[in-house]
Amino acid sequence: MRKWFVGVVAVALTAMSGQGVALADSSAEELPPTWHIHDGGTGPQHKPISFFPRILGISEEAYLQDPARCPNATDKAFLPSDPESKRDVQRAGVCMTSTTVIHLRSVPTGTAGPEGWQSLTTPTEPGFVTYYLVTPR
Repeated sequence: MRKWFVGVVAVALTAMSGQGVALADSSAEELPPTWHIHDGGTGPQHKPISFFPRILGISEEAYLQDPARCPNATDKAFLPSDPESKRDVQRAGVCMTSTTVIHLRSVPTGTAGPEGWQSLTTPTEPGFVTYYLVTPR
């Protein structure tokens, strides 16, 4: 399972490298149409800030200088969070700032996460725990 997840991350990072994402600019206009940004803005590519400042251990103000950008899953059938697969994973994927890769997996409370990952719960996701791993880019 771990090799599969590493493979999915490698494919996402490879796809990202060819799309010329402007990571220093928080504008969604600079993102490919298959991406979104967690900057709290409005519009289809803007998403809430969410738990990213907490995961990164920084203030919201510092976070907004370099918010997380995430590829939308175009191959959802291969992700453990695909609704058609009937798996109990709410979220699985990666998001990136200019300096970090944030690996995410949200599963029902009481379910173990990947070995070595940290966890947090959020009030907006009752019944789930999010596991994360932050690695340098």
